[in-house]
Amino acid sequence: MYVGVVGFPEPVDPIAAWKTVITPKPLLEPSDVLDSAEQILGRLEALTDKAEAELPPTTGVEAMHPTIWGAARKLWLDGHFRLAVQSAAETLISQLKTRTGLANMDATNVYEKVFNAKSPVLTWPGDPNDRTVSSMQNGLSKYAPGLNMTVRNTATHVASDEMTAQQALERLAALSLLAHWIDECEGP
Repeated sequence: MYVGVVGFPEPVDPIAAWKTVITPKPLLEPSDVLDSAEQILGRLEALTDKAEAELPPTTGVEAMHPTIWGAARKLWLDGHFRLAVQSAAETLISQLKTRTGLANMDATNVYEKVFNAKSPVLTWPGDPNDRTVSSMQNGLSKYAPGLNMTVRNTATHVASDEMTAQQALERLAALSLLAHWIDECEGP
C-alpha cells in the first residue's frame, strides 16, 4: 500500500515511513499511517476469509461418537494411534456385550449374533419389509463383524506395527459410524 504525498515525486509506503511522523517536517501525519494500517488490516482479513472459505470442510476426531473418541483420546493425543484404535474397538464391543447380555462371546461372534439377518438382537428401526430397513439390517450383519475382523483384530493382534495418524483416523471413523448405527438400532 502506498500513499500519495503532495510535493513528493513518488508514492510513500506508510509502514516504512511511519517514523517520520515525529520529525519536524513529516512525510505523513499519524492519522495517515493509522488509516493505511486499517486499510491493510481490512484487506488481510478479506484475504484470510477468502482462503478459509476455499478450504475443504474439516471435522476433527472430537466430533466422533463419544464412545469411540472417549476411549481413543488420550492414546491418540500421545501419538499411540494403533492403541487408540484398539481401545476404541474394545470399548465399543464391551458396551455392546453389556447392552445385549452377550458377555461370554468373542467380539466377532457377538456382532454376528447381534445383527444376524434372520433373528437379530438389535434391529434397524422401521418396517422390516421396507427396502432401506432391510438393506441396513443386512448391511450391519456384514459390516459389523467385518469391521471387527479388519479393524479391531488387526489393531489387537499385530502389536508390532504402529499405524500412521491417517490410518488410525480412518479406522476410528469406521468405528464411530458403527457406534452411531448401534445407537439407532432398537433392542435391548
